[in-house]
Amino acid sequence: MNARLTDIGRDLQSRLRKLFDTSLDADATPLEICEAVLEDVEHHVQPVGRGRRVFPYTRLLVSVHQTGPDPVPIESAFERFDGRVRERLSELRCEAPAALDVRVTCVDHLPADWPSDQLFRVEYVRSNQAIAIAVQERQEVPAAAQPALNVTVLRGSSTEERYRFTDPVVSIGRSSDPSDDLGRIRRNRVAFVDTVDGVTETVGRAHALLRYDTAACEYRLFDEGSSNGTAIIRGGTTIVVPARDPRGVRLRSGDEVMVGRAVLRVEIGGDNGARGEEHTRRHEGTEHHGGSQRGPRVAKQLGARGPGLYGGKLLVSDNSGLGPRDARRE
Repeated sequence: MNARLTDIGRDLQSRLRKLFDTSLDADATPLEICEAVLEDVEHHVQPVGRGRRVFPYTRLLVSVHQTGPDPVPIESAFERFDGRVRERLSELRCEAPAALDVRVTCVDHLPADWPSDQLFRVEYVRSNQAIAIAVQERQEVPAAAQPALNVTVLRGSSTEERYRFTDPVVSIGRSSDPSDDLGRIRRNRVAFVDTVDGVTETVGRAHALLRYDTAACEYRLFDEGSSNGTAIIRGGTTIVVPARDPRGVRLRSGDEVMVGRAVLRVEIGGDNGARGEEHTRRHEGTEHHGGSQRGPRVAKQLGARGPGLYGGKLLVSDNSGLGPRDARRE
């Protein structure tokens, strides 16, 4: 009975959305574009009888035209977009493919084959086609060496002011070698000291983790269930890192990372020397520190990758929200 009521409610919601549906204007907000992409995905769910629905695609390639000079609003709107696609499919009682791969790219310039009013494009790829594209991508893109990770402590007391890593996993926490109730020892590579100064004590003993993803060639940040939270500050926007989320959050060079009330800055590749000193001075007084306006309802299921599809910045899932909670010892 509950399932039947859910279906009726969902159908009514869909009909109302179509009734009041209007085309996206050229000045549509990033959130409106994101919702339009989700609606486009919804229209590709296919009924197979007996109330069952399937989504016959294993890869979605989403290109979004960046109309303004700042990419941050679009990046924030499409953070954790893969999770939102799965949620929308779940609302439709349609199970998402286990290997569903969702990629979002922000293109700075309108591709030559897009109409002037087109804001996004979604390319739907089936299983065999996705495998063929993946093989082609591996052949076209040589494996890149892991870039060095430079970490500067901007706020909080730590064993070092600056760290440089080439290891694939970097643990962050309070104390260099904390142990749990069972005596198991953890090695924190970025180690805050055991002191009470209003900042440092808010860092958990096993607070966060930095891991290099060799497949995506990117560093990702994970919160390991800390009491006071982990967040990224990027371009004035706060991106909360969900606790114990196995997907983590992608890091970009120049991001500031909040672990509790302590603050780190990460630089990927190269040396963070002069910039680190300038940033440390800024924190003085601290210790070590697609569719068109509505878009084509039926996008190409395959074909040549359109201009600009991989020419922008790859946006990988996350969300933004409030910063860490009030400090308390873990």
